[in-house]
Amino acid sequence: MAGAGMRDIKRRIKSVNSTRQITKAMELVSSAKVIRAREKMDRYRPYFRAVSDVVGEVLGGDEVIVSDYVEGAREIKKTLYIVISGDRGLCGGYNSNIYKLFTATEESEESDTIVIPIGVKSVEYFTKRNYEILESYPGIGETITYEQAREIADKSRELYESGEVDEIYLVYTQFVSMISQKTTMERLLPMSPKQVEENVAKLAGEEEENESLLGGDKSALTEVTEFAPNQEQFFELFVPLYVESMVYGGIVEAFASEQAARRTAMENASDNAKEMIEQLELFYNRARQAAITQEITEIVGGANALQ
Repeated sequence: MAGAGMRDIKRRIKSVNSTRQITKAMELVSSAKVIRAREKMDRYRPYFRAVSDVVGEVLGGDEVIVSDYVEGAREIKKTLYIVISGDRGLCGGYNSNIYKLFTATEESEESDTIVIPIGVKSVEYFTKRNYEILESYPGIGETITYEQAREIADKSRELYESGEVDEIYLVYTQFVSMISQKTTMERLLPMSPKQVEENVAKLAGEEEENESLLGGDKSALTEVTEFAPNQEQFFELFVPLYVESMVYGGIVEAFASEQAARRTAMENASDNAKEMIEQLELFYNRARQAAITQEITEIVGGANALQ
């Protein structure tokens, strides 16, 4: 019996050790992907900041902007959600946190819902629940290009311009650090100065700064800035650029967050596997010791019986 128990423990140690090798490899792969994603984030942020500053400057100026893109221009009857999740699991609560935020927000709204799911898990989630899906984009997070983001943004904006939807939200996971990711939801359209400022703070990586991200004294900025032919037309020109840069930035941030969450989950799994192996080795040594003791007892007992 002792020998059988030892064999079972040995098989278990071998199995856990194999699992640990897999989780360790996944941890290393995710670490490398996070680094590449952060490099992509650093490349897009100056452009996003420049576009957002122009939009925010126009919205925050003294001149009243009359545009369908501005908050309060229409009644909200239907909402489009661009929901970005991961392509795979094994990343802790990364995907489930996205769905929880979306569900909580959608249930509190009185408007109808249409979604653009980005990521394999997001497509599966909304397809199974029979949501109205405009178009699906699985598996583009790692290889996302600005052209793809522009395609998604243009389809969303055209839906808004045609009046088929009355507001657009971007649901994604903000990359804070390697050990911290924040699920967030940002409104893309219609726009307000405060909303633009909050979006810049998050996607430009400057959320912790206390000073205004739109440049402090906005009236002073608009006094020294000349728009041709006028502010409203300039604003209309930059809105598409702002929306597509937000979509691109959200996808890049979400992918970096997914890999960081998976790295953390795999690191924890590897640590747990190590602890389990140590515990199993302790059980194995105890069983081995008990088996040796039993054999010695049997030998001594047999010798005594022969005397």
